[in-house]
Amino acid sequence: MTDAPFYRGRILAGFTLALAIAFSAYILINASKANSVAFASLWFLAVLPAYLCALICYVGDPALERPRSFYLSVPPVFGAIVCAGSAIFLREGVICLVMLAPIWLAFGWLGVYILRRVRKGRAHPARFQASLLFLPLMCGSVESRIPITEQPVTLTRSIVIEAAPAQVWPFAVANAHIGRDEGQWNFTQSMLRLPRPRATTMSGYGVGAIRTAYWGDHINFEERIIQWQPGRRLGWSFAFINSSLQDYTDRHIAPDGQFLKIDTGDYTLTPLAANRTLLTLRTHYIAKTHVNLYAQLWGEILLGDIQSNILAIIKQRAEGTASQVN
Repeated sequence: MTDAPFYRGRILAGFTLALAIAFSAYILINASKANSVAFASLWFLAVLPAYLCALICYVGDPALERPRSFYLSVPPVFGAIVCAGSAIFLREGVICLVMLAPIWLAFGWLGVYILRRVRKGRAHPARFQASLLFLPLMCGSVESRIPITEQPVTLTRSIVIEAAPAQVWPFAVANAHIGRDEGQWNFTQSMLRLPRPRATTMSGYGVGAIRTAYWGDHINFEERIIQWQPGRRLGWSFAFINSSLQDYTDRHIAPDGQFLKIDTGDYTLTPLAANRTLLTLRTHYIAKTHVNLYAQLWGEILLGDIQSNILAIIKQRAEGTASQVN
């Protein structure tokens, strides 16, 4: 009879795990849909992984007998399974998985740590509070009532080019037939395999002209010129006239959607010497989530890599032209 509470705890734990798995699958599937609000929510990125990892540890060790290594191993194993399942069955994009993995891992460990500390202070560590099953729903309901802050962000990258501003300017305006070997190695386009720029064409001249950017074999979008100072400054507003960027990168992250608005960009050419120019590229965007700081961090990495690669292409072409003239 003394073991009856323990076995009742195991039965309840098994039922709890089955319910949690079904509930989690429902959440993950719905959050994976394009334009899902859940995808960029704090409860999905932080509360859910902490809760699920803690629940797995509770079910896997109802008597609090397993070593610390078991608890440390649960979040990375769980994260790997979620990422693999999302890639295979939900066809998630690599950007989404790379952005989710570190925050899920961190909060998974946090959830496990809290669970272990709480259970150590209880007389009956196997006893489960059924009310905790509703924690994710409660957190999601509370967060949905919190207004979203729109955070303007300016991303800046610069490069020194051994050429005069007049020699750099044409390549800031347009570039045809960009080869696969042009530019530089970077995490975003070399490791994650995001498409590289293939060409930039210009229709018209001066303010009101339209640049069309082509990436890879499928992506294209427009940049409508709003500033035109030859040899000094070129500015544009982005116009995403189709869904190709979202379709061939990550369906959750639309460049002009409810989470993100990539707004304007500009080049500034600053002469440093007779044949030396500082070229600065700025991209202005608006983050619109409850996790703007985390989104901004990935913006620095992903968009920053893309900016640096574009600057490297311009540098290579401008310096090649300058060497022929000189």
